[in-house]
Amino acid sequence: MSTNGSPILEVRDLHKSFEQKAGPLLPARAVKAVAGVDLRLYPGETLGLAGESGCGKSTLAKMIMGLTTPSSGEIVFKGTPLQMLSSNSLADFRKTVQMVFQDPFASLNPRMRIGEIIAEPMNIHRIAPATEIRERVARLMQMVGISPELYDRYPHEFSGGQRQRIGIARAIAVSPQAIIADEPLSALDISIQAQIINLLQELQQSLKLAYLLISHDLSVIRHMSDRVAIMYLGKIVEEGESEEIFTRCLHPYTEALLAAIPGEGGQRRKPKSGEMLANGSGCPFLGRCPYAGEICRQAAPRLEEKLHGHSAACHFSKDIFLTG
Repeated sequence: MSTNGSPILEVRDLHKSFEQKAGPLLPARAVKAVAGVDLRLYPGETLGLAGESGCGKSTLAKMIMGLTTPSSGEIVFKGTPLQMLSSNSLADFRKTVQMVFQDPFASLNPRMRIGEIIAEPMNIHRIAPATEIRERVARLMQMVGISPELYDRYPHEFSGGQRQRIGIARAIAVSPQAIIADEPLSALDISIQAQIINLLQELQQSLKLAYLLISHDLSVIRHMSDRVAIMYLGKIVEEGESEEIFTRCLHPYTEALLAAIPGEGGQRRKPKSGEMLANGSGCPFLGRCPYAGEICRQAAPRLEEKLHGHSAACHFSKDIFLTG
């Protein structure tokens, strides 16, 4: 997948902090959920965003979609920061960028029939006359593998996989260019996950969609992604082409994630058990890194290009991973 041309979406130095209230033994403090993230999503590609639960992936997705307000930084749509968009352009953004949520049980209104759920974004954005909506919904249902005869049924009458198909139909109802897919498989049975992966890939080909695919499952990330960004404690610590990341990683945290994949760990070193240093002055991976040196205690490494198109935030990337 080429990244030539202009990105649909950019995230520039995005930060989000939450206030943690004081407890019996802890003082009040600000917790950094996202700490200076830069990302670009190009037309037609899949950018995989991977990392452990709690690293800030979902918070980042919610900020992009306007569900959470950033503490600082910019979200840029086709070259213009969201805060500078006119009301018409902001409406275009909301139509162009849609979201598929993690939990298909919680993301569908239980009081609405599924046909109404799929039709809702078309009504909001006035995509078509009311007389055409039902026919359009029927076509969308067929596209995602749900019989149009089930239009008047409620979400509780469907399985988890079927509900995720309904959520996908709702997302593509307004002909978006990009979809933020936040852990779209994690609530589904393993047997169903492959079907949803195939559906997402088929829709991407036929509708020319770009995906920001958020997942902690590296097997899914590798299978679906053109490029991959690895996130740790609110920061991107490595980014590059998918096969580069999986065959020649340049950050100890990525190495640790790959070592944890059953049957694929090989000779990769696993991290030490240690403290996460989210707000320290040194490298946030310091307490768990088997390669840490004195400079890691003194200064947090910046995300820098180590190879063409392959960046990492590690002081020793070249020494450890490129020269042995």
